Amino acid sequence: MKKIIALAAALLSVSSFALSANDSWDTIKAEVKANPSLEISSGYSVFVGRIVTAFDVCVDGDNFNTLSQYPIYERKWIGGSKESDRYEDIVVGYEYLSFPISREVTRKVCRGKEDRNCKTVTSTETQQVVRDITVSKITRVAGRDRDDKKVELFSKTFEIPACL
Repeated sequence: MKKIIALAAALLSVSSFALSANDSWDTIKAEVKANPSLEISSGYSVFVGRIVTAFDVCVDGDNFNTLSQYPIYERKWIGGSKESDRYEDIVVGYEYLSFPISREVTRKVCRGKEDRNCKTVTSTETQQVVRDITVSKITRVAGRDRDDKKVELFSKTFEIPACL
């Protein structure tokens, strides 16, 4: 009897269907969250002052805005001597983040460590609103020389929605 109950619990815990690119993003995210051997492996990160997922931003004109708030940290000194000062990051509030989709970036470009003729180069960086996001399955390998295998299951397009 115990074996039957254990078998039934094991069958219920296993996903009853396989994921595919035809499934909705809500279904894919729920399945990835519930199954540790699945992961959204590439194409989902967006920079808004810090890196967040494409599922947590919306497009507002020429900017990405976050849908949820992120903590604001302040560094406080909590004591110590000159050799071992101790600091702690304390949350002092929360804020929504906003960042331009396209921006100009200026970089200093040198040919090597000894180059004294460095140039300042200005370029435009644009983050994509339509993303190709990859879902992968990880096969864990036990043993001393552990080398997990990652197999790409599928890629699916995700368009970052407009803010309401």
